[in-house]
Parts: sequence; structure tokens; C-alpha cells
Amino acid sequence: MKPILSTFVLISVLAGCSQADGSRTTTDSVADRVQDARARNDGPAIWVAKDTDSTLYLFGTVHLLPDDLVWQREDMRQAFDGAGTIFFEVDTGSSGQIDATVLTTRLGLRNDGLRLSGRLDNYQRNLMEAAANNGGLTIAALDGMQPWLASEYLMLAAAQNVGLSADLSADEALKSRATREGKNVIYLESVETQIRASADLSEDVQFDILTETLEQFNSLGEDATEIAEQWSVGGTEFLTEKIILPMKARSPLVFDHLLRDRNKAWATQLSRFMDDSGTGFVAVGTAHLLGEDSLLSELREQGYSVQRYHAFMGEPVIDTVDATIIRTP
Repeated sequence: MKPILSTFVLISVLAGCSQADGSRTTTDSVADRVQDARARNDGPAIWVAKDTDSTLYLFGTVHLLPDDLVWQREDMRQAFDGAGTIFFEVDTGSSGQIDATVLTTRLGLRNDGLRLSGRLDNYQRNLMEAAANNGGLTIAALDGMQPWLASEYLMLAAAQNVGLSADLSADEALKSRATREGKNVIYLESVETQIRASADLSEDVQFDILTETLEQFNSLGEDATEIAEQWSVGGTEFLTEKIILPMKARSPLVFDHLLRDRNKAWATQLSRFMDDSGTGFVAVGTAHLLGEDSLLSELREQGYSVQRYHAFMGEPVIDTVDATIIRTP
């Protein structure tokens, strides 16, 4: 059982997301050749934070992906290969899985003899029955859960309905790569901290999130697919407008709990790495790298230079010389 926080992001996604068209016609112009070359590298957004002797690449990930999405580009590979230390949110290996199962059982399953549906009105119960049926879940299973865990299971069911999987996430791919390459891996928070980010929300907030998840169940999979597609082509403006801004406007307290406060804590840890020398690579959920309260903003406030990174910048393609300074011998 892998703890994820995608539910609380996806419920804030507005309808009508537009799909990006990555196709283009190649011409012989220098500008088009530059753009084509950049497109071969340009994928999910990467930023780089620097001081005098340290470099830290920051790569946003998506926790639910289709198995046919191409997202591993040369920008990312070059940055990853050059880093000695890799930072992830949380351990999802065998040890982390055991901890997650134990904690989810303790914090996510009801032990008071009451049913989740007993706290819902007729409208909510009908929604839950429909979502359970469409998602291949049973009411009995959902009834034994706290509302935050029921929301997670419903989100996963909606994602699986459209072919998305947490097992194929960017996080898991990069963790596998880090292990194969013998990187030094550091986790920014414990499994308990990540699970409690959901479980410790007030009961009223959890029920609000559950209701929105139920109401939007039939569109959650499509929304998650559009997020994955926009993420894969570096669509940071789209993601900010469709995830961060609605989420912050709807519930600032939840936004602070799930994103802002954790960004501050992570920035403190990363600054200790930057105090030393070397090159690191950070892979965290893309929502943590978007907006004015992002992890990037926290690092800037600590005095680091933070810029969008492209391995291929495209200019100058041809060195030019001002004709007025050419002299005939």
C-alpha cells in the first residue's frame, strides 16, 4: 500500500483541461531547427539551484502515469547522472511498504464499529454506491475506512479505470534508476509524516474532500491523464492554474498543511546539503515546485539562485560578428 497525496491535488483540478499538441513541422530555418532540437530534450520541468560550490536540480514528478507516456528526456538524464545524492519524498521500498501498511491500517481503518456510510446523507451514500460500482470497489471495503483513505482508494480506482498506475510513476522509475546506479539516496520525510499529512486533516475537511472525490469520480481519471500529459511537456503554467491556484483559493489551511508547510521543512533540509559542496537531484511531486509558495520560492528566500534548466538552451547556434568591426587588412 503506497501512500499518495494525488487525491488532494486532483480534486482541485478544474474541468476543461486542454491537451498539449507536441507535433510540429520541421523547416530549414535556423529558428525551427533550434526549436526542434529543444523539443527533443524538453520534457517535465527541471529547475537548478546554485551557490558558489553546490548545484541542486529539482524535478517535479507525477504519481499516476499511463504506461505508454514518454517522459524520460535527456535534460533529466544528464542532470540525474551528474548528481551524487538523490532526494525523494519518502521511502516506498519494501521497508517503506511495511511501514505504510501498518500506519494505514492504524490511521485509515475504522476501529469504532461505525460505518463510513453512516456519516453520509442519502445524496452522498448514492454517490459512494455509484463510484464503488464504477471503480470495482465494494461498499463494505469503503465503509471500514476513514474518509481520507476512502478518497485515496477512490482516486486510485478512477486512475486505474483510464490506465494510470502508481507503480509506473516517475518517482518509482527514478528510485529504481538511483538504486541501479548506486546513488546516495535521502528521503525528505518519513512514511508516517506523509500519511499524517492526509490522516491528520480535520474530520470535516476529510468529509468535504470525500464528497468532492465522489462528485467528480467519473472525471478524475481524465483529469489525471491531462495532468500527466501537460507535466510531460513542461506545462507549468497549466498545472499552476489548474492545481495550485484553485487549491489555495478553496482551502488555504489545507493548502498550507499539504504543500506550503512541507515545502518549508524540505527547504531547510536541502539547505544543509547546499552548505556543503557537490551536486544533488531532487524528485518530488510537481505541485511542490509550482506557485509562489513552492519549494523553489523557499530556496530563493534562503539566498540561492534558482532558474529553469534546459540541457539544450538553443542559443547561440551560430556565433555572429558585428560587420562594423570587421576591418580589411
